[in-house]
Amino acid sequence: MYVEVEAPGPRARRDVSPLFSAAASVAMSAKSALDQSQTSNGDIRAKCRAPPAQFSQSVSTSALEAIAAPVRLTRHARGAYIRNWGGMFHSRVPARSLEHRVYAPSTVEQVMAIVELARRGGGVSSLPVPLRALGRVHSPSDLPFSLGWSLRTDELQGIVHVDADRCEVTVLGGTYVSTVNEALAAHDPPLGMCNLGSISNQTVAGVISTATHGTGLHFPVLSANVLALTLVCPLASGTALVRCSRTERPELFNATLCGLGATGIIVLVTMQVERAFCLKQVTEDVPSDVLLGPPAPPGEPTDLLAAQPRDAFLRNPELFGALLADGAPLPPEHAYAPPPQSAAAGAVYPFRAAAPAAAAAGGDPAPSGAASGAPNWNEGPETQATQARIESLVESAQHVKFMWFPQADMVSVVRSSRTDERAQPTTLAERLHHRWIGYHLTQLLLFLARYHEALPGWVGRAVYRLTHAAPSSAASRIAASGAGTADATASSAAGAGDPSSVAGDVASDAPAAARAPLQPLSTSSAVSVRVDKAPNLFNMDCLFPQYTYEYAIPYEYAGAALRAMRAWLDAEAARADGVRPHFPIEVRFVDADGIWMSHCYARKTCFIGLIQFRPYNLPVRYRRLFARFEALMRQFDGRPHWAKTHSSYRAELLGRYPHMRDWLQVIAEHDPQRLFINPYLARHVLDEHAVSRGSPFRVSHGRWSRL
Repeated sequence: MYVEVEAPGPRARRDVSPLFSAAASVAMSAKSALDQSQTSNGDIRAKCRAPPAQFSQSVSTSALEAIAAPVRLTRHARGAYIRNWGGMFHSRVPARSLEHRVYAPSTVEQVMAIVELARRGGGVSSLPVPLRALGRVHSPSDLPFSLGWSLRTDELQGIVHVDADRCEVTVLGGTYVSTVNEALAAHDPPLGMCNLGSISNQTVAGVISTATHGTGLHFPVLSANVLALTLVCPLASGTALVRCSRTERPELFNATLCGLGATGIIVLVTMQVERAFCLKQVTEDVPSDVLLGPPAPPGEPTDLLAAQPRDAFLRNPELFGALLADGAPLPPEHAYAPPPQSAAAGAVYPFRAAAPAAAAAGGDPAPSGAASGAPNWNEGPETQATQARIESLVESAQHVKFMWFPQADMVSVVRSSRTDERAQPTTLAERLHHRWIGYHLTQLLLFLARYHEALPGWVGRAVYRLTHAAPSSAASRIAASGAGTADATASSAAGAGDPSSVAGDVASDAPAAARAPLQPLSTSSAVSVRVDKAPNLFNMDCLFPQYTYEYAIPYEYAGAALRAMRAWLDAEAARADGVRPHFPIEVRFVDADGIWMSHCYARKTCFIGLIQFRPYNLPVRYRRLFARFEALMRQFDGRPHWAKTHSSYRAELLGRYPHMRDWLQVIAEHDPQRLFINPYLARHVLDEHAVSRGSPFRVSHGRWSRL
């Protein structure tokens, strides 16, 4: 078997005109609505009906083939060609010793038949066939791809049951998050999810497998809202349908909440929800100095910086900037001790430290990324002041994020809290402005910026001015809007007193400041206020395909990391050959959890995301930028986002995740034949591709991808 990388032909570059892009967007929306209509009219009970207990042992290989044959896609069928949303990874494995297959099952029985058939080698081999489940293939990495068979979950969707009294919903694993949002909103009474990530066009199983997160320091990753899972697992005794929860098979449950698709195929999910609510969002645009403080004075020459003791960097993390811009090696990374371990596999959220760790700390320690012996990055006075400002802002509302435009030297501080006010849908003028200025004109300018190294900075400043309001009186705008007045009852409407309820935990933990009127950061800031249904404000438009890097660092390192990052980007901008990032840099905050492989395991977390857009699906320079960003994040005990590309491997990850060996043991027990181990997992987690660490699915883009 070999892997053929399919170059991005006309299909990948079809959106070369704004008019075509708009038409394609309308067509995709219509298809999504049609799919949801078909799902709602389908027989959900038939979809999730479990086969007999001894199904895998009693059914012959030929009978399994007959069950799987109707959902097997031909080579030319829609869905047989696999490409991720960003367009960086394409895959086609042609026939050799074993034919590559793509399946699109619509029932649990079909999923079990396909998994068992793969476990038996497809009837033509003594070795099991590699198999991966994939949904929208939104991950900007090769995580979903397989060297063998692929199982698309597009048809495995539907709302199984909604329990308004218990505020629970059960769905099939391939259901889109957007479909769940719409079904909950249409329920009587209306319901909603406690928090959401930046997009809702993911499958529920995909959201769980990568521990997708939103923002809000007192809100965990979305996987913490899951109450129970049903998986199809290729056990040694045969493929089986396995249910797990915090109390039933807790090890499998915890391992699957960020399982990277390796513990089994998720077919049923029960989640905690709550009564529907609206959010009031206040966006305030301020100069970077308002948030990060004044920039550090110009650094010393690189050779002197490299010779300084590490204490100098602790007092002035901005010193990293000159080193990174020069491409010089950074000081040796600190050997971080693993954070406290959770007491039990079922202790998913809120995080509780194990008894030995708690005793050693003199009680139940607060979640923290700064393990014993870790460096104190807040030694410098400016860093301390920056961290204090960030913490004050993050605690001032329930959901806070920063959208940083380094080219314009501006930061959009986005703060949202729950409100009793009614939603105010966006106007037609606002939608047209976003579509034609924020989307099409931005894409055109980024396309032109590919042809000269100085243009990305100019484009960043131009786009910011075109898409953001002019400065106004922040004090009067915020005061007049009553922004920050939150509905104190909305967050406690569901699950009050229920220890398993995430909504109840959030209601009790959220600070009083999050429900108090917001204070403006600057009297001359540009301020916009919007009230809308929660999903509309939780989600954001990701615009067009992109390369993406995102790192999770301890919350207490946020100020130091952002100041170091600004110094680095300023140094790059001053160099003729410096790297040029796109915009915005997204900064979000998430609560600690006890999920073994979660980015937020045992520590409150700051996520920093860096993107490079691919206008009209064309490549841009990104490798050097991302490599330096990654080196910087490692200095601050960064954990890479599992769904994004990264260069962290087994030895490093074992030091970042104290339960990683437990996770691998669960995989070995529930997939002993390694059906679900793909090149991504072998490369990063098992280190079996240490010699050749590139992805076999990566599309080469010539000189652009090497820069």
